[in-house]
Amino acid sequence: MLTRRSALAAAVSLAARPALAQSPAWNDWLGTYAGAARFHRAIPLQDIFPPPKVPHENYDDGTPFALHFALRTAGGGVAVWLRIDGGPMQTDERGETMVFGPVTDGVAMLNSADARATPRTASLTVRPNQLGTEALFAHADGSFWRRHFTATFTPTGADVILWVFDAAGTRARTWRGSAVRRV
Repeated sequence: MLTRRSALAAAVSLAARPALAQSPAWNDWLGTYAGAARFHRAIPLQDIFPPPKVPHENYDDGTPFALHFALRTAGGGVAVWLRIDGGPMQTDERGETMVFGPVTDGVAMLNSADARATPRTASLTVRPNQLGTEALFAHADGSFWRRHFTATFTPTGADVILWVFDAAGTRARTWRGSAVRRV
């Protein structure tokens, strides 16, 4: 049986420990990337209740569109600049920059953003060869949409997946592509 005093002592000792930061191979990933993505498929989400009687399948245009991103260190964290030139997650012509805090246990939270449509919240996930962002954007009418951006690094660049979840939460649409490291 845990007493209140021992639980308090355990909580204080955990809080006093320094945060363990994960140090991914930033130097291998830093730089600017350019490539293209194209529509892959729409996925009806079956875990909503009640399920839609007729799931909305979306067969978007398969025409490739330009995709650019850049990674740089910023104040102990990382900044991700992203410019998407097509699809419903298209950014404006100058792109958007999300600055994340230090990566701890593979995750970092949004510190600031420079974008025309600023995300309400965002997070960064880091794995040994992969970096991903998840951002929640709000529309003026109160609805929202969520975008995931994942880059799996290769010797010459990155394989990219974009996911967009609609406000109703009934489907996800995906785009896939690749980018070449420029700098």
